[in-house]
Amino acid sequence: MESLVDGYLRHIMDEVRGDRSGDVADYIPELAVVDPEGFGLSLCVHDGYMYSHGHSTETFTIQSVSKPLTYAMALRKHGVAAVDARIGVEPSGEAFNEISVDDRRRPKNPMINAGAIFAASMLLPASRDVSRDDVDAAFAEIVEFYSGCAGRRLTMDEEVYASESATGSRNRAIAYMLDSFGAFDTDPDAAIDLYYRQCSIRVTTDDLAGIGATIANGGLNPRTGRVVFSSEIAQRLLSVMTTCGMYDGAGDWVTSVGLPAKSGVGGGILAVLPGQLGIGVYSPRLDEHGNSVRGVETCRHLSKDLGLHMFNVTRESRVTIRAVHDLADTPVSAEWSERERSYLRTCRDKIRVYELQGDLTFAGAESVQRRLEADLDDYTVVIVEISRIGVIDAVARTMVLSIKRLLDDSGRRAALVDPDGVVRASVIRHRADGTAPDLDAPADLKGFDPALPHVHATMEDAVIDAETFMLKHYYDQ
Repeated sequence: MESLVDGYLRHIMDEVRGDRSGDVADYIPELAVVDPEGFGLSLCVHDGYMYSHGHSTETFTIQSVSKPLTYAMALRKHGVAAVDARIGVEPSGEAFNEISVDDRRRPKNPMINAGAIFAASMLLPASRDVSRDDVDAAFAEIVEFYSGCAGRRLTMDEEVYASESATGSRNRAIAYMLDSFGAFDTDPDAAIDLYYRQCSIRVTTDDLAGIGATIANGGLNPRTGRVVFSSEIAQRLLSVMTTCGMYDGAGDWVTSVGLPAKSGVGGGILAVLPGQLGIGVYSPRLDEHGNSVRGVETCRHLSKDLGLHMFNVTRESRVTIRAVHDLADTPVSAEWSERERSYLRTCRDKIRVYELQGDLTFAGAESVQRRLEADLDDYTVVIVEISRIGVIDAVARTMVLSIKRLLDDSGRRAALVDPDGVVRASVIRHRADGTAPDLDAPADLKGFDPALPHVHATMEDAVIDAETFMLKHYYDQ
């Protein structure tokens, strides 16, 4: 059965798929011939679990999504102070390929071409005499670093590299302008060649989501367990991606989507919800800013429908499962007959309690739901106890209540202990706002049944509910 998260992602793609506005990048010949209908979406959560939809395994060139990664390499090699002295961090308010510097003749930020070319130059020897072997060695380090972030070995698209090299007059002009200011310590032609190579590395949306999750986790790749860069560098990347990652569309992006992100003219978008997840989207038709049309709209839906805006005002908590236990040490309710009590004592381990804590948003609810699905063979009844939950947003509420459907379909029962009425308050608050539609939820949830069956004010009531269900099984046998 399709999970609720997969249902949300599929629904969002269906909503966006019909938008065929925009055009593929035609100033790079190899990009001009890609299939404009390509559309993939991947979401990697903090523990490395990947949701993949559409053309999520189709490779495309990373292009400018590479910029934060090479910037991270420059920071790791030279330190923040040295890099800041050479590359600014202010939004340019200009197109990505503008010949743009600040009053100190630094590239305005590392997310536009001028800053990215200079970041690449900082990986080369500080000498005007740079050999082909030096460029090869620097590129090998780039591939190793990018691969560590993605969690698999990446390779370069030779045709796209050759195409960019043959048609990149504007980027050469940017490099020579920087060189005329005395900015480069290295050969500008070597710097531009290294930049073309990094942009030509092939990735999938799964790769982008994995890279995003690595940034979200402070430099720790959750799929490999490897620390690729420091948390300080991750903080710097998130900051610059927030203010500069979507070029001259950054302001609208931050207000409407609210995720640190980086786009590329190959059609990819990488987005990050700090501490929680990474997103990768691919669709090659671009808007006037050079951002994927479907990619931007997909991220808008993800932010709105799943409550992923980074300024969503809740006290986020990644660890939402406080404790898990059965009822082995809990007495059987006194209201049953002795025969029934004897039976109930034999199956206390089949009633499992999950205690949650913190403010429950999409990422936490996704983790809880996946844990309950993984443990499905270990219980007949699950009781979810949320007395320590302060706030539950609309999509998290739907996911928690959807556990009822999951267990109903498998012949089990789910009960909820909600002494403060947090779930009921969420149902009322989001009754008609459309923020998080109850996709594929059972009819009684779509109708917001005010009784909310199997939602209880006390653990005692939930235990009686669980025992009633166990006894029904007993008498049905």
